Amino acid sequence: MSEVVLTKRQFEEILRKLDLLVKLSALNLVKDRKVREQIKFLYGLGLQPKEIAWILGKTSTHVRVELHKLRKAEKESE
Repeated sequence: MSEVVLTKRQFEEILRKLDLLVKLSALNLVKDRKVREQIKFLYGLGLQPKEIAWILGKTSTHVRVELHKLRKAEKESE
């Protein structure tokens, strides 16, 4: 079996395309939900606020604030 050798540029391009596929897949999962529900769902999948922000086109600060509001609302409903 022969070894495939990629240049750094080729490797980075593959990573960029994989990132795009992840973003499109995640957006497809949450497309019909409100932003707060999208954030809750993606966070529940194990994504970090920075990743969620990138997927939704928001700032990571916005995502962290929404997560704080979600936790506060859950705590109050207990």
